[in-house]
Amino acid sequence: MSKSNRKVTDIFYNNRALLIFSVVAAVIIWVVVAVEFSPETQITIRNVPVRVASTSLTDSMQLEPFGAENLTVDITVVGKRYIVEDDSLVKDIDAVANTGSVSKAGTHRLNVEVGSVSTRPQYEIVSYSVSEVEVLFDYYVERQVPVVPVVSIENGEFAAEGYFAENFVPEAEKVTVYGPKSEVESVMQVEAFATVEGNMKENDGFTASMRLVKKNGDTPRFVGIKSSNNGVSSGNIFINTVIYKESSALSTVTFTNLPAGLENADNLVEYHIEPAQAVFGFSDEVTETVSVGTINFNELDFKKGGKQEFEFEYTGKEGIVVKADEADEPGSKTFTVTVTLKALEYSSIPLPVADEGYVIKDVSNKHHLRYEIVSYGDKENVSVCGFGDKVYSVTRDNLRLDFSAVNADASGEIEVPIVLVEDYCWIDSAPEDYTAKIRIIR
Repeated sequence: MSKSNRKVTDIFYNNRALLIFSVVAAVIIWVVVAVEFSPETQITIRNVPVRVASTSLTDSMQLEPFGAENLTVDITVVGKRYIVEDDSLVKDIDAVANTGSVSKAGTHRLNVEVGSVSTRPQYEIVSYSVSEVEVLFDYYVERQVPVVPVVSIENGEFAAEGYFAENFVPEAEKVTVYGPKSEVESVMQVEAFATVEGNMKENDGFTASMRLVKKNGDTPRFVGIKSSNNGVSSGNIFINTVIYKESSALSTVTFTNLPAGLENADNLVEYHIEPAQAVFGFSDEVTETVSVGTINFNELDFKKGGKQEFEFEYTGKEGIVVKADEADEPGSKTFTVTVTLKALEYSSIPLPVADEGYVIKDVSNKHHLRYEIVSYGDKENVSVCGFGDKVYSVTRDNLRLDFSAVNADASGEIEVPIVLVEDYCWIDSAPEDYTAKIRIIR
């Protein structure tokens, strides 16, 4: 016997080696027998996704399935235990909803067909829980709808005593909703729900959850909300609030376009406001007076003399609002301003005539254009009014042509306003009543 043969046969005369060999062989034989002769097992695989084959519908009719991503089916299979209990088995099962009957928009019942991906599956599909599913096919649309805050207040009123709050203002007055056309078009508004603490003394916004509401009060199906950056919204929206400190203040009026040299209108007019004071709301510093309107000095007709009346509907300005008469919230109030004109002096200043060749030389000619006076129209004098001796010291040398509106490419004949340069005096007429026709010389 050769040396190599003696080594192999020696294994069978070695009790320890023989024992190991026997155990390994037994395990292999047991596994083979368990696999080949194990009994078949029936199990149910739950919540298998149902695929909706809609590519052809989208391409041909632009119809899209809505709600299809939530369709599932429970499938019962039979096979060897080691096959049917393998978690990867679900990848070999194809559950599809047949769309062959879909020809128009609407809700359709589709037949569910379940099969194997493999050509020779080692299991049998016995049954499945549903044979039909309902799917809405419709056109995808987007639409903007208003946001309406619906806020519950805990612990009394939202604003503390001595304060009042502006209406709740969402960060976006409207949001974009998207989904099936039939459902999107039925959406009336987005309600922003929140419960907040009361007795507030400082500005403090809060986050509200959004809920879509149809015209009949129901919740629409398959409709989503886009965020401001066109992504899918989280379903929340921020609601801004402004808290105002309540305080009574005197009503005043502001005058603009006062004559040169005047810092206020007291030398020109006296005025009375009704109501003389009102309850205002201040988001920052509380003031003793509030300007409820603006009167342009050029709107006053001093030729009428006596009194002139103005009405202002005050709804608020930055940081200051007026309190509504019958509610603890900002509102509007009408203020009537009666202006009494003080006595003024008048003077008539002659204008130079065109054929004198009069040229205004001491006006800044910003475009370096040469010009000459053509005419002053049908006016020969300018009526000037003002205070005391100041009026009588005004001469034609105080009159200027206003070239501020003349462009660098101006040509031909154009009209420019005549203005008066003198403190405490002004032309007693509308600015457009006095103009000069000039000719640009190149």
